[in-house]
Amino acid sequence: MDADATFAEQAELERRLGHAFRRPDLLAAALTHRSHSAEAGQPEQAENQRLEFLGDAVLGAIAAEWLVARRSDWREGTLTKVRSRLTNAAALARVARRLELGRFLRLGRGEERSGGRDKGTLLADALEALLGALWLDGGADPVRTFFAEWFADEIAAALAAGGDDNPKGELQERLQRAGQAAPRYVVVAESGPAHARHFQVDVFAGESQLGTGTGASKREAEMNAARIALAALSADQSNA
Repeated sequence: MDADATFAEQAELERRLGHAFRRPDLLAAALTHRSHSAEAGQPEQAENQRLEFLGDAVLGAIAAEWLVARRSDWREGTLTKVRSRLTNAAALARVARRLELGRFLRLGRGEERSGGRDKGTLLADALEALLGALWLDGGADPVRTFFAEWFADEIAAALAAGGDDNPKGELQERLQRAGQAAPRYVVVAESGPAHARHFQVDVFAGESQLGTGTGASKREAEMNAARIALAALSADQSNA
């Protein structure tokens, strides 16, 4: 990718983020995978691993702050479980895909050929690096804004599930109490190479679609679909 194309790509990502980097080198570093640095003979500082380390801590702090401010009724154990659900690698990969972060990454030729742009672990690491870059460039505010906007689906599902690690079971019990049909899960999309599969699952009660979830396995996608369905049912109940 030439310099003009790289600049245009970074400018588009900045528009999505709603943040213009005062230090564009930070954004460039966050988007540069170590495979690209090794092939280009760039120094270690240009890799995104150091920013990833920072971003991991930043995301944990922002998620904790968000939860403590909004759920005064939750004890530490529940807060810890929900924060983990918001910040685990699967959640980060889903957010990265919604952002289409993979298309902006600078990868080595080998990583490119192996499907790195849609590899869950790589996307999760890159998102953490991006958050680290946001923090260094603008402090906490742009990270808070990013979290509230791009993690919205993850937040809704996590809040609905609370400390429960069995959203499918909770959804089934909830539908049974309401006299509705048991939930039915349907795989509606499947993509990616064998080592980095990506599934999309819809959950239905009868003919009514309740939610859609994605994940690196059918089980993960079903779990996330159930969490989204629980969030939607809770919202409907609150508005009734």
